[in-house]
This record gives sequence, C-alpha cells and structure tokens, in this order.
Amino acid sequence: MKRRSVAPRVSLSTLTFLCAVTFLLAATPAQGQKKGASPPPVASAPVPVQSPLPSNLDQTNVVYSSGDSSSSPKSSTGNNCFLPPLNGLQAGTIEVADLQVPAKTQMEYADGCAALRKKKIADAERHLRKAVKQDANYPAAWVLLGQVLQKQQRIEEAQDACSRPLTVSSHYLPAYLCLTDISARSQNWPDVLKLSTRALELDPTADAAAYAYNAAANLHLHHLLEAEKSALKATAIDRNHADPRVHFLLAQIYVAKGDRPEATAQLREYLKFATDPEDVAMVQKYLSQLESYQAKQPEN
Repeated sequence: MKRRSVAPRVSLSTLTFLCAVTFLLAATPAQGQKKGASPPPVASAPVPVQSPLPSNLDQTNVVYSSGDSSSSPKSSTGNNCFLPPLNGLQAGTIEVADLQVPAKTQMEYADGCAALRKKKIADAERHLRKAVKQDANYPAAWVLLGQVLQKQQRIEEAQDACSRPLTVSSHYLPAYLCLTDISARSQNWPDVLKLSTRALELDPTADAAAYAYNAAANLHLHHLLEAEKSALKATAIDRNHADPRVHFLLAQIYVAKGDRPEATAQLREYLKFATDPEDVAMVQKYLSQLESYQAKQPEN
C-alpha cells in the first residue's frame, strides 16, 4: 500500500463552506442541470469537490455522532473497545484469534481500553504494545494500537499496525476499516475506494461505515452514480439516524450531479437529526443560499 503523508486538517470550516457554496453558485449547464448528468470530461477542469462531511473528518466519520469523543471508546464488538468508526461494528465480526488470547494478554488490552476512556493515550499505547508483544496474532489489539497511533498522527506506524492482522487473516474486517479511515484522513481517495470495496465484500449488509467511505471516495473521484448508490445504502442501514452527516454527503453528491432540489431535500434531512450547533448553523446557511439560488432560477 502506498504510504501517504498526512494532509492538513479537513473540516467544514468557514473556508470550506464558502468554497462549497461558490461551487454550487458557479455551476454551469455544462456541469449538468439535468438529473443524472455526467461529470465534466477528465481533460477539463475537475469539479472542486470539498469534504463531504460537515465537520471533523480528521476526528470522526459518518458512522457516529459528532458529539461522541474519539478518545472515549465504547465496547462494541464483544470485549473490544475500538474507536470510531469501528465502534459501530457488530459482534459477528469478532475473529476467532481474538477469542483465543491468553487471559494475561486480554488484561493488557483491557487496561489499554481503560486508559483510552481516561484519555491517557500514552498509557493506552504502552498496554497495547505489551499485548501484541505477548501475542503477535492478537488482531483486535493491533487494530486498536493502529487507531491510537493515528490519533498521535503517526500515520505510517498506524498503517503498519492496522495491516498486521491481515498477514494472519485476509478477512478481518476491522483492519480494512482502520486502513480505510487512515486513507480518508490523508485524502488518499483511490485507496479509500479500494479498501472500502474490500470491506463491503466481507460485509455487504450491515456496514454503514464502509458504504459511507465508499461514497465519499467515489464522490472525490467523480464517480457520481456509484457515490449516490453507496450513500443511499449507508442511509438505509443507519435506520436510527445514528449519524445524519451521510445526508450532507448525499447533498454534495446531488450538487455535483446538478440536482439542486434533491440536494436541498438531503440538507433538510440532515437538519432533522443533527445535534451539533456549529454544524447545524453552517448547514442552515448553506441550505439558505441554495434555496435562494434556486428561487432565482427561471422555470424550465
């Protein structure tokens, strides 16, 4: 896997917001007023797609509430305490190797989880390194170590840790999602597409995170039909609206397709369930400008 340096922090800051609105208002008929129109040819200037999420792509992803702390893991997969986005995985993703770990090693892992809950990152890393030293084939410990290293912006080390379980089992879903998340934070969209596609091959029915990443990658690579399909899958899986930001992702997909009415509808869906005040204020402003632009357009 190609190593990438860390990109600058990505969020829907005021600058990103203004860029998104500028792109919306500057859209020309050539970019597709008609629903489903193709993106511009490769030879032309690429569509300036911004981050599909309203906030904190470098700290969160579209699977959990922006109010959750990525420093406060929740037990999600058996005894695992993966950080987002892996904390949304179902118990069925547990690897047999995770269940066969000696009690002493499991205790180190548990101590690492406890340290994370207390936001003691260095202590968490120390316990997790002890765990993988005692059992080099402990996949959950490697993945969580990778997430901890990523929090410290030690990207190459994080990639290495998250890749370790795949040397033992090529179907360990948390490893693929961990690597997908690292690539997304680095804006390495070809790798995000490849890794999320592999994750969906392993679990095509219940993994909203992989669908959301797959949609974001396709959006940035200007594969708009594929992006829409994956984002709609993510919303179908997330029936409880655990994270409404996927609606913002859909809105940006529809903006890129030139379908402003559908983009407006998705922003309204986002606002029904969003809870972060800053995100809500920005999206309300975005929606207001979009509606204002639409009102000024002549009817066909």
